Amino acid sequence: MRARGVIGFAAVVAAVVALAGCGGASGPGSSVGGGAAIAPADAVAFAAIDTDASSAQWNAVDSLLRKFPGHDQLLAKLQQSVTAKTGVTWDEVKAALGPELDVVVLPQKGANGKPELVGLAQPADASKLDALLQKVGSKNGTTIVTTQVDGWTAFAASRAALDAVTGATTHLGDDNTYQDATAKLAGDALAKVYANGTEALQLAGSLTSSLPTTTNLSNLQWISADVVAESGGLKVEGHVRGAVSTAAPYASTLVSQIPAGALAVADVDASSIHTTGPLASALGGETAFYVSPGQPLPTFTLVTQPADPTAAAAAIDKAFSGLSANPMLGKLAPVLGAIQLQHEVVGGKLVVSTSQQAIAAFQGGGAKLADDSAFKDATSAAGMPSQTNGFVYANVTAALPLVEGLAALGGTSVSGDLQANLAPLHAVTGYATRSGDETSFTLFVQIG
Repeated sequence: MRARGVIGFAAVVAAVVALAGCGGASGPGSSVGGGAAIAPADAVAFAAIDTDASSAQWNAVDSLLRKFPGHDQLLAKLQQSVTAKTGVTWDEVKAALGPELDVVVLPQKGANGKPELVGLAQPADASKLDALLQKVGSKNGTTIVTTQVDGWTAFAASRAALDAVTGATTHLGDDNTYQDATAKLAGDALAKVYANGTEALQLAGSLTSSLPTTTNLSNLQWISADVVAESGGLKVEGHVRGAVSTAAPYASTLVSQIPAGALAVADVDASSIHTTGPLASALGGETAFYVSPGQPLPTFTLVTQPADPTAAAAAIDKAFSGLSANPMLGKLAPVLGAIQLQHEVVGGKLVVSTSQQAIAAFQGGGAKLADDSAFKDATSAAGMPSQTNGFVYANVTAALPLVEGLAALGGTSVSGDLQANLAPLHAVTGYATRSGDETSFTLFVQIG
C-alpha cells in the first residue's frame, strides 16, 4: 500500500469524526498524544486527534455548532457525502476507534526514499478496527498491515514501517526536542501536531526543489500546534523555535488612530517584512492596512511611516497602477483602474486610501478602533496581549451587510438560510508574539 492510503484513512477518520462525532455527553478532559510513548524518537512529525465523541472537547464543538441553525442538516449532508466517496459510515468509525488517532511520519529511507506513515489507535474491539482498515484499503486498491504495540494497534503502508515502530529503542515522548515543542500546547485539545525542524526541512528539500533557502529557515528547530474548542469559539495556536524574524514585540499606536467600525485590519512592524521591489522602501515603522464600510465598495486604507513619505507615495501609486493594468486580473482590472488613490502625510505617517473621507476620519477625533466594542471583545476572547509582533482582525458580523450589497450589485442575493448560518460568526482574530528564539501564533474564530 502507498503512504497515501494511510493519509486517506486518517483524513477520512478526521472528517467523519468532525462531522458526526459531536453531540456526545460531556466527558472528562483528556490529553491526546499518548502514542508518542511508542513512536520512534527520530520521527519527522507526529499528529494526535481526539476521536472520543463523548470527550469534553467534542462536547464544546457540539455546543459551538449548535449555534448555527443549519447544524443538523449540514452535518447530515456532509456525512452522506463522506460515505458516498469513501464507503465509510460514522457507525463503523465509532465502533472501530478508541479515544484518539495518532499519525507518525517516519524519516525517509535512502536518497530516493519516500516518507512512510504509521497510524496508532487503541480500539475497544481490534477486529472492528481491522475491518475498517481493510474497507478503506480496498477502496484505495491497497492493503493495510497492522500489529500490536504496548496496547496500541499500529497500522501502516508496509511491514517495514511497522518494524520501525516495534523496533524503536528510543521514543518520541522521551525526546527533549519533542518535550520542548509540546510543553506550551493545551492539556486538552481536539488535535495536536509536532514537527522536528531539521528532519522536516530535509524531507521537504527532498520532495521539492522550490524550498526557499534562508538563514532563518535553516535555524528551524521545531514546530508545534494545537486546535482547541472553547466556549466562545475555536482557537488554533502554533509555536516555532528558530526560523522567524528577530523583530521585538510592540504595542500598537495605530489602533488609537484607525477609525472605529473597521471591517478588517492587518497591523505589523514593517521592519519585520522582508520584501523587494518598488514597495521595499515604501513601508516603515508600524504599518496598518484596514478596510472600512463604503458604498458601493468598501474603503481601503494603508498607514505607514517610511523614511521618505513623498517617495513612498510615488512608489505605491506606481505599484497600484501596474496592478490595475494587469490583464491577469480579468474583470477586476477595469474596477481597479477606476479607483483613484488619495494620500496625505499625517503626523509623519503616510496615509494612502481609496477615499479622502477615510483620511479625514483617520485625522479626526471621532471614535477609534481601540475603543470599538467589537474589536475589544474579539481581541479579548482571542487572548491577544497588549504587545504583539503583528495582528489581523476581521469583523465578520459587520461585513455581512457589505457582502449582501456586493451580491446585489452582481445581480444575486444571499439567501435567508445563509444569512442565518453566518450570523453566529462574530469575528476572526490572529496575532503573533515572540519571546527569545520562540515565536507563537494564535488564530481565534469567535462564535456566539
